Amino acid sequence: MRKLISKLVFSDSLVTPRQAKFRLVRDFVGLSLIAIGLIYALYAIVDNQRNQIIEGEKRRAYEQMSAIRASIEQRIQANVLVLRALKPEILGQDTPDRERLQRMIDEFMDLELDISHLALAPDLVVSYIYPEEQNVGALGLDYRTVTAQYHEVLLAIASQDIMLAGPVDLVQGGVALVARLPIFDEQDKLWGIASLVIDHQAMFDKIALHRHPEYQVILTRKSADSKQTKLISGKPQMLADDNISMAVNVPGDTWQITLAPRDGKWLPADRDFTWLWLVGGGVIALIVMAFSILIVTQSRLRRAFYTISYQSRFDPLTDLPNRQFFNHKLLQCIENAEMNNSGFAILLLDLDHLRDINDALGHEIGDALLQKVVERLATMLPPEDILGRIGGDEFAIISQQSIDSVEVEAMARRCLSEIMNTTEIAHNQINITASVGIALFPRDATEAQALIKCAELALYAAKSTGSMSVSFFDEHLRQATEQHIALHHQMITALDTQQFHVEYQPVIDTQSGLLSRCEALIRWDHPTRGAISPAEFIPIAEKTGAIIWLGEYVLQQVIKDWQKMRDNGLDLTIAVNRSPREFNDKDAADNWLAALEQAGMPADHLMLEITESMLMRNKERQLDNLKKLRSAGVHLAIDDFGTGYSSLNYLRSYPIDVIKIDRGFLANVPVNPTQTALVEVLLRIAFTLNMQVIAEGVEERSQVEFLRDKGCHFQQGFFYGRSMRLDAFMKFAHLHNEQVRLSATPADKE
Repeated sequence: MRKLISKLVFSDSLVTPRQAKFRLVRDFVGLSLIAIGLIYALYAIVDNQRNQIIEGEKRRAYEQMSAIRASIEQRIQANVLVLRALKPEILGQDTPDRERLQRMIDEFMDLELDISHLALAPDLVVSYIYPEEQNVGALGLDYRTVTAQYHEVLLAIASQDIMLAGPVDLVQGGVALVARLPIFDEQDKLWGIASLVIDHQAMFDKIALHRHPEYQVILTRKSADSKQTKLISGKPQMLADDNISMAVNVPGDTWQITLAPRDGKWLPADRDFTWLWLVGGGVIALIVMAFSILIVTQSRLRRAFYTISYQSRFDPLTDLPNRQFFNHKLLQCIENAEMNNSGFAILLLDLDHLRDINDALGHEIGDALLQKVVERLATMLPPEDILGRIGGDEFAIISQQSIDSVEVEAMARRCLSEIMNTTEIAHNQINITASVGIALFPRDATEAQALIKCAELALYAAKSTGSMSVSFFDEHLRQATEQHIALHHQMITALDTQQFHVEYQPVIDTQSGLLSRCEALIRWDHPTRGAISPAEFIPIAEKTGAIIWLGEYVLQQVIKDWQKMRDNGLDLTIAVNRSPREFNDKDAADNWLAALEQAGMPADHLMLEITESMLMRNKERQLDNLKKLRSAGVHLAIDDFGTGYSSLNYLRSYPIDVIKIDRGFLANVPVNPTQTALVEVLLRIAFTLNMQVIAEGVEERSQVEFLRDKGCHFQQGFFYGRSMRLDAFMKFAHLHNEQVRLSATPADKE
């Protein structure tokens, strides 16, 4: 580069005047083009800055709009839940006075909800309104005669669920939202319509919908009959053309919330780019005048090379060495240790449940948590130690202080203790735990990759022990790993040689006492080891991916066995455990449903059991498969409910219809009052969500009676029977059901 500059500066004396003039014109043209390019680049920078600010304002507005939407949805749900709560009373107290119903309405209206009144319309004719004051004019209203409302009444009847309509012009005067619930009697015959009138303006005032200091907001909906946009609240003429919108989910309908700045401009008034133009223009003028464009270009190249080099070696979030650069540092440490005849320790630290924190609180919170963890670790580690991030939630430390096991373990536990301290991020109090695996050089390995592999095996052992565990690599871990690999290969062979079989455990209907369901459980008869526990081979299958083949085998066998059960006079629903990995295939649901259809097995005779952790992952492909299965009639159950991290929000978002209470909760029930209260809470949660409940681990008569008293739908456990092969199970099922029918009282038989 310096030679090129020297040639450009000092070569004019060696050329003719004509050549000099030509070069002058050439250089001038070149400088002019460069200046034009720089001016355009400056414009692009200014425009990019402006667009970034606008996008930032819109992102902030989206956050505000999300909060408004959540307030609207929660407020409407709170009001609509009243209608669900009153449904049993409407049919159960079908008397002219309905005093009990009135008392319940009064209680709900005292809860600061937005309820105006309740109207009951048996056979679609309003015959009861409470309170009647100012609403008498609606008595006797026949919905069939009111064209504006009749269509939405029919839609509510067709949906057989609550539908929110409005704003509706009320017959007695005024405008309000109307939540309509079709009510059917015990013969599934339409009894009529229950309508809950909601004062939407009062509701919007309570959530300050139109009092936001920065934004104008309007709410609209699609008309059910004309499909035209209908205004719910706000002044649409006040919104700017450049606005943002978001869907609002209400019972039976979808609204749209639209938002724009009050002044119609997304760019704040205090943002002025004049200074940027002045500075940029001055820089461009200086570059042209000083003929320093080459130096600037060289500087930019150096910065680009530096950025590329830095990004290839360091993690962008934590500024720690990445896996590749950490391996390079590890090789250097090995060389130095061999030269000095010394040793060092490598620690792998894995954070627990970081994925759950990302799913629950967002990746921004998760990233901030990682930065806090790095800050704490870097503060406590000596300067000569090397800290790197080698995975999403995995860190590595090269400690050159000592290779004494006691000292290294003490340092590892100090790291764990420092990490576990409560961290406050965005008003969230977060506790994070971790596990540490340790390998020592040269005791465990003398090569970099082998040393990391030893530390990974130790980390795996620590995580298997539980959170906040520290484990050193030893020969036992190596042997265990080799055994896992061997067991994996034996599983593949076992599938080909039919060493696996399926057994069935009874599931009893609590109310009738009949065996109406069963759970399919895979068993492995090893030719030399005998029966191998699923607790031993299932985790290995999950880790290696063999679980997909095992799951396919179980499903195919269940379909064949169901056909034999049907031919044997047993009409049962069979539960099958499925791994989250099996739902990653986008065609999984279609393939399973096709297998059911081909075998003639009704979809509602199959129940798939999934774990709570699958709900937390929130993968769109898995959710699509679940929705397809549930819409086809397949039952979906959460296995071992209460042992994971799922929340009511996840349960509402996923098409789950059955909850299985883990056997651990039923231990010491009903003797232990704390355990008993916990089971009662889980049952109430399921009942509130309209889900069926299967209690696992029933082993005592007292547990049977307790679950019957609390309304648990199904029971499963050793009290009724262990898992059995197909033939034994069919005999057991017939014998059990026959005994139940024979022991039934005359009243039960009626």
